[in-house]
Amino acid sequence: MQGRMEGEEFCNQNQAHIFIPNDREEYLWVEQNVMTHNGWYWMGFFCARSGTRDFNQIYANTREDTRVIHKKLRAELAHPIDEHNTPCMTTHRNNNSWRWRYHHRHGHESHCVVCEAPMG
Repeated sequence: MQGRMEGEEFCNQNQAHIFIPNDREEYLWVEQNVMTHNGWYWMGFFCARSGTRDFNQIYANTREDTRVIHKKLRAELAHPIDEHNTPCMTTHRNNNSWRWRYHHRHGHESHCVVCEAPMG
């Protein structure tokens, strides 16, 4: 468990980034086969220009278009995300109340991280 920046640095040291699910099937596979702790996990989505709960306005650490991802993932932001106070978000493993509702975070809290490395 680590803060989001430490998690991102750990992933980057291994030529990876914090996990971003591209659809619900991928998320569920990772949840059941990779996530081992029933707790909060950092997501690779972050930041928005102003406090928003619109998934289409947030950014992905891979620079992927979140509008395209959102159509398949259909997750929602339980709280506003912004660029200063609460720019990060987490999901909770094996918790139906939070699986598709992302919780806002400051980024300094200690949570689990899953790294995702591009193949090829």
